[in-house]
Amino acid sequence: MTAPLLAAALLLGAGGHPVGVRWERNFDAAVQKAKAQNKALMVDFWADWCGWCHHLDETTYVDPDVVRLSADFVPVKVNTEGSRSDARVAQRYGVSSLPTIAFLSPSGRPLLLVNGFQGPGTFPHLMDSARQAAAQVLEWEAALDKDPNNAEVLIKLGVHVFEQESYEDARDLLMKAVRVDGNRPVAERKQARMLLGIIHHYSRKYAEAEAVLKEALALRPAGPYEAQILYVLGRTYKAWGRVDQARPVLQQVVRSYPDSPFAQRAQETLVVLDRSR
Repeated sequence: MTAPLLAAALLLGAGGHPVGVRWERNFDAAVQKAKAQNKALMVDFWADWCGWCHHLDETTYVDPDVVRLSADFVPVKVNTEGSRSDARVAQRYGVSSLPTIAFLSPSGRPLLLVNGFQGPGTFPHLMDSARQAAAQVLEWEAALDKDPNNAEVLIKLGVHVFEQESYEDARDLLMKAVRVDGNRPVAERKQARMLLGIIHHYSRKYAEAEAVLKEALALRPAGPYEAQILYVLGRTYKAWGRVDQARPVLQQVVRSYPDSPFAQRAQETLVVLDRSR
């Protein structure tokens, strides 16, 4: 048998049908397997009524490149309308549309969230991105196992999960970071406090947001986050109902950082405040 025919044969089952991704069907068991093998999870959220979910099974999940790359993960299917356990997993990761594919670290941290159908031409690239993110996040998690007060890692991991919209985890990581980051570069410290301020703002914890944002502004020297920190502080005062404090902060953004994209946003907010007088 020639090499191409042998390769094709290896991708076919006994009945001549394509061999697809080998899925786990129990999320908790898949998590234990991922921890034991130090691999990320590839979670396919689906439901029986979801036509695009079935289309993934028929096309993308039998693609040779996808099947090959899936060996670097622990793939598991979660039926969003199945057991209570599966429904809780879907709720935990904020699944609101199907299909959704989530790549997670063995500890459950999001690496990459993919919404909607992904064809076999694009999905391998997403899997590569998830694999690279997994290598970095697993390295950070291992570093925190050795030293839970590693400020550099707390900030980097906090930023990552914030960008993945895992805000509770980001809040916990960043709150730990700001307590122990005295030796980190000022820009990192400002970023950590800014993101924490944003999280507090949207949790309506305005006093906490104000305190951490002012702490960020007090760090010297000033850096690339200054305009954004001020803008978030101004928006916090507005949401808090403290318009008299919001206005001068937003005016400072416009005056001191006219070339920043936040200057335009601040100006728009000021117009709204003026109209509401």
